[in-house]
Amino acid sequence: MPTIRYRRAALVGALAVTVACGLAACGTGTQGTGSATEGTVRVQTATGPTADAMKRVADDFEKANPGVTVELESLDANASRSPNAALLSSSTAPDVGYLQRSTGVWSTLIKNHELLSLDDVWKASKLADKYAQSQVDYYTTDGHHYGVLYDELLINPVYYNVDAFTKAGIARPKDHRFASVAELEEAAAKLKSIGMGGLGVGGSSPFGLGHTLDALLPTAVSADDYATMLTNFRPGAPGGDVTYTQPGVVKMLQLMRDWETKGLYQDGMLGMDDSKAAALFTGGSIGMVQGGTYSWANISAAKPSFAIDWALMPSLTPGRTTPFDAFNGDTLVVPKHATHPELAKKFIEFFMTDKYQSTVIPESGSLPVFQNLDASKLTGLGKPVRQMLEASARDGVVNIWDSTVPTSLGQAFSVPVLQQVVAGTITPEQGAQKFQDALEALRSGKAPSDTD
Repeated sequence: MPTIRYRRAALVGALAVTVACGLAACGTGTQGTGSATEGTVRVQTATGPTADAMKRVADDFEKANPGVTVELESLDANASRSPNAALLSSSTAPDVGYLQRSTGVWSTLIKNHELLSLDDVWKASKLADKYAQSQVDYYTTDGHHYGVLYDELLINPVYYNVDAFTKAGIARPKDHRFASVAELEEAAAKLKSIGMGGLGVGGSSPFGLGHTLDALLPTAVSADDYATMLTNFRPGAPGGDVTYTQPGVVKMLQLMRDWETKGLYQDGMLGMDDSKAAALFTGGSIGMVQGGTYSWANISAAKPSFAIDWALMPSLTPGRTTPFDAFNGDTLVVPKHATHPELAKKFIEFFMTDKYQSTVIPESGSLPVFQNLDASKLTGLGKPVRQMLEASARDGVVNIWDSTVPTSLGQAFSVPVLQQVVAGTITPEQGAQKFQDALEALRSGKAPSDTD
């Protein structure tokens, strides 16, 4: 049987070459016509537990298709963004591409017609019947489907070191909620009193501070205003009077700045990425780390020597409960220049089944997207993730802000602004005005309002 091979080093080189030649020069190849029954299919996947879990799918696919070899090419959070947009549109594109929507990769590829239609995959796998309607709508472009959503992530919770909390005399948050900002700040202060850092956040990551905003914004403004913010960027859309300069947004930005000056974050937060913050937590140097269902697999794989629990970030409006943020964006695509496009589609169909949604997806630390599955029967779902899934039914779920609005307002734009606010190079009021200016550019048509 052929061996599943990993091409991390080769992929880095390919990314470097592709970025150098640019999108316009590299997107001129012709669509591959490789056999659907034999050959090597190159499949991109996220690094970490997801890559490990995908080895099982690749092995099963090879067994079911003699003569086929699967090469898994893993991408970290940075490589999966701009560099991958260039690679996926080049003559050296993989057969199955991986991307996260909200990073600008999807919209770039769609705009330049660099993805093959997957309408036949959707029909064969009956995806329209298995997804929620909002997911179907999100993945329908001009009546066609160019990507397949394979998991869902819940964003917001903070993991904490139970042993450290006990040692520092910190009461464990009741019902998995920090009841107030004061409670979270007090926990960080008490952790510092025993020589530990407070809340770990990947300040230099392209999504770290964005996830902090995502956790706080739904209760920084009214529920109606938050819902409006997810749609009012479109030219002519109602809700133009819902602004980012309103007091709740400024208060939220001020709080994120205050957490830096008060030392609530780990030392050097702005210079650390998400993986470094997680390593400090699992190593016992800090007592809390920002995360969600997506990060549990990595945390547990590090085999920390202490017990771990989780709590939702505090609400910024008394009497309201902080909801979970749902991210629906982990996507598989088939590039126009794939060498084996039919084999790539065959692989995606093989993967998108109840079998793997119930096993491989939970084992990678994510939640399945098929609505027909019984959550109680999912295998490999870690205890915290199962608790979050159950709690989300109680506390509510909202669409994550920075992945719902266009990239010219969302994650790619917002994180640099948040970094400036937290660092103190601009004021919270100036940061809020930057968000408002970006909104107005979208509403006026000066910036593209297509969501990623």
